Amino acid sequence: MERQFEQWFTETGEVRDGIAHEREVIYTGRNGHQVERVRVLTDGSVYSFIFKPLTNDTSIGKEIWVQTHILPKIAEVRVPRIYLYAAEERPEHYWILVEDMGVLKHSFHPDTLKEAAAVIPLWHALPTDLLPAGFEGHTPRARSIQESLLANQERIVAMLNNNGFDEKDVAYYHRELASSEQIEGDIVLSHGDLYPLNVARTEQELVIIDWEYIHNNSVYWDLFCLIDITSPMYRREVVSPDARLDILESYVQARAKRDTPVGEDFMRSYHKYAALYSIWVLMLIEGDLAQDKFDRVSLLQQHEETLEIIKQTLGFLRSNGLK
Repeated sequence: MERQFEQWFTETGEVRDGIAHEREVIYTGRNGHQVERVRVLTDGSVYSFIFKPLTNDTSIGKEIWVQTHILPKIAEVRVPRIYLYAAEERPEHYWILVEDMGVLKHSFHPDTLKEAAAVIPLWHALPTDLLPAGFEGHTPRARSIQESLLANQERIVAMLNNNGFDEKDVAYYHRELASSEQIEGDIVLSHGDLYPLNVARTEQELVIIDWEYIHNNSVYWDLFCLIDITSPMYRREVVSPDARLDILESYVQARAKRDTPVGEDFMRSYHKYAALYSIWVLMLIEGDLAQDKFDRVSLLQQHEETLEIIKQTLGFLRSNGLK
């Protein structure tokens, strides 16, 4: 069947002349390239695909690599299949043609996040040396975040004070978050961009999409993306403290079932990690607001979401031993 697909598409990913087809824009990537649904109408049938040009230059070829080297090792995880791709890895002309799984329903509901958390251990259990050198994510690692926050110490203290945090919170931030050398915990093979819009449901199953940011990172990174990362590009209802614990527990139980249990301090350590990153995100948001970047309403909503996450995570730490 894939040989048949090859006959329908040119080397640039366009449908060949004379073949009836329809195209529908699904979304626009970070670099302005459009991801489209392509329906080929031939022999009385309709064949539907997702045409995905390169949406981030540094990710070129990575999804093909993941399909070849990673997905066979985690067959329980449903990922759309790549059928065709550009012959040459030139960013301006690179593309992949992906299985169309129909309407994918994305949800920030805690039940969906719990289900996703339970499959994360499948790839977290893989050896980190599987990944070639140079596979990186889109966000700085924790040590770089700490250095950025420490370099802006007065600004961070003022920001925390202005947003209602007291001296104990600020002291804890300095002692346990900004200065901690253990905040990343174990390093694992990470999906790299597992925010809820890269988690979807069909009528039958959970689907994990967009693996182009796969890299080695903290055991908490995929969970933070799933549960607590915010953006001006979408809105999310902040999970409740109890729901956050339930989602994390789903991950913990899945690890235990695979005989790779987490440490006793896992819950507390996740909250430290999430608090650190959320404080950094809040600093970025306030900088963007000051410079009138992005849509102001969206930034203010993101500010509110991120601030609530910081309050919840520090609140958990306070009730579990913050001094």
